[in-house]
Amino acid sequence: MLESKRLKFVAYEKEDLALDEKWMTSADVKKFFFANPYFLPEPERDEKMWDHWMEEARGKWCIYKAVVKKTGQPIGMCGFSIEDEASTIPGRYELWLYIGETAELEKGYGTEIIQTLTRALFDFYAAHTVMLCYHAYNIRGKRCYEKCGFKYEARLREHTFWEGSWHDMEVRSITRPEYERLKRKGVY
Repeated sequence: MLESKRLKFVAYEKEDLALDEKWMTSADVKKFFFANPYFLPEPERDEKMWDHWMEEARGKWCIYKAVVKKTGQPIGMCGFSIEDEASTIPGRYELWLYIGETAELEKGYGTEIIQTLTRALFDFYAAHTVMLCYHAYNIRGKRCYEKCGFKYEARLREHTFWEGSWHDMEVRSITRPEYERLKRKGVY
């Protein structure tokens, strides 16, 4: 099982669809994760599509529920995927996360999730590069990613439409040599 000091990462199951729906219909959560109304949860559709999605995900994605060890409370979702499924170049992954329980924001859980997933990708999945995308207006996320050593790569201008206007996305990444340097310094 994947775990960190305060969190354990439990495989996302069909029963978690209701939790995902609760979190993703919260304005405070969805504005930082999905800015596309087509990705918002729909219980009936999601229930019917579950088997198809899981078959599609096999070998391409890993999705976890982040659970506080001390209380057993799920606080968010996270995961990673092979960055370019069609690529013949191994070792590139993309990770993502969101904290669904907004009362748990600003407690360092985002940093702990990023560090744990990044460590797993480099140490167990032989990653060479790990990248992530986020909304440019997500300053809290940006600080977290910088603290974890992710370097700025690009700005995707007016990439998502949200609340009546277009917004930029930013891309950050960390390479194996950067990760190894930070690991020696105790960041990972």
